[in-house]
Amino acid sequence: MSRLSKTEVGIEWVKQFSVDEQSLAVKLLDELTLVGHDEFIDGLRQRIIDKTNKVPGMVALYAEREIRRGKNRVPNRLYKEPYRKKNRRAYGGGPQPVLPTKNYDLKVGSEGIISWLISELCTEFPKKFICHPSPKQIRTKKVRKFILVTDLIGTGNRAFEYFESAWRVASVKSWKSLKLWSFGVIAYSGSDLGIKRVMSHKCKPTVDLVKPCPTITSEFDLPLSISIKNLCINYDPIDHDSKESLGYKGSGALIVFSHGCPNNCPRILHKSVKNKWIALFPKRKTSKLRRIFSQENSKITLEKKLKKLHETRLAKGYWIPKTSVEGRKILMILAALRRGPRFSEAIARKTGLTIPEIEIIIEKAKEWSWISEKLYLTAAGKGQLSHARKIKSSIVQCQKNSEKIYFPKLLRAPQIASS
Repeated sequence: MSRLSKTEVGIEWVKQFSVDEQSLAVKLLDELTLVGHDEFIDGLRQRIIDKTNKVPGMVALYAEREIRRGKNRVPNRLYKEPYRKKNRRAYGGGPQPVLPTKNYDLKVGSEGIISWLISELCTEFPKKFICHPSPKQIRTKKVRKFILVTDLIGTGNRAFEYFESAWRVASVKSWKSLKLWSFGVIAYSGSDLGIKRVMSHKCKPTVDLVKPCPTITSEFDLPLSISIKNLCINYDPIDHDSKESLGYKGSGALIVFSHGCPNNCPRILHKSVKNKWIALFPKRKTSKLRRIFSQENSKITLEKKLKKLHETRLAKGYWIPKTSVEGRKILMILAALRRGPRFSEAIARKTGLTIPEIEIIIEKAKEWSWISEKLYLTAAGKGQLSHARKIKSSIVQCQKNSEKIYFPKLLRAPQIASS
């Protein structure tokens, strides 16, 4: 992937820092995870399919969006119901997938792209998925799972409030208590803090990610993460708040999508102030840099990740040209399993691979007896890494031939061989 710090926009952004702090700004930029449109759609789509194929019934898909609130800032109910104490059977239509919370601001965010993805899935698999169903559709089509789909679980507040909006409906509580319904969130990425927030809801939702969310804390060692946090606070164009400068509620997220930069990222990346600070993604738009989101250089990414795994010889990259794309992923996972933690999300953080592809490769590696059931490397698995480390050079030297190509100067008629 083209490094942000090497782009014209990135170079101009870095120039705003003092000379002594520009190296820190470069490290921050180059650690950002850039997610292209196709990568986002394909990853989320496959995760939804994989996680719902065993559900015994239809699955309702909802695009996460901000819920309007009523008195005391309590989220409005997701479905209509009678105002009485008994027989409060839900009725009416399903929730709108895209509904601005402010009448004077009709902008559509990531929920627009998610809604399109949901519509496509429901058209392709009409017997499995249903888009934002009404209470009547839930009953007649025997919907058995409520899945909230989103791009990023930052603080988890929006997902929590969406579930709270559904939980305020008596029929929804009844479906859950009768074990007719279960709840879940499927997101492209999510922070640990946000996931805990969502899972604390009374409906007990499951959370599944395509990739864990990289943050300043997770991607840098302690001394460097402190320095970069201080950089974000000192150069914050708003108010130098020790928490909000790092992103909404202090998230410190380091992930940017081609459709926009989340407000969970440090404010120096997306907040501009006239004559004071020019953001890299002003107003959270990525249009100026979107072209590089899909220009992935797998060799650079691999070497960078392998250095973090303390695989010095593998990081030299001599083995990369001799290995298929699938083989590279397998070796990356084997290298990540050399030391713990060994669960899927931890491996995804170490390697940059998606959780679904990690789970597939792990099952294959178990079949080949390269890893044990507890995800420890076997002798055969260690042998694969050892072989890759021993490859010294991937360059085949070709001798230069200075001789000119021979062209015949005299043309003669071909002679027929005598019998």
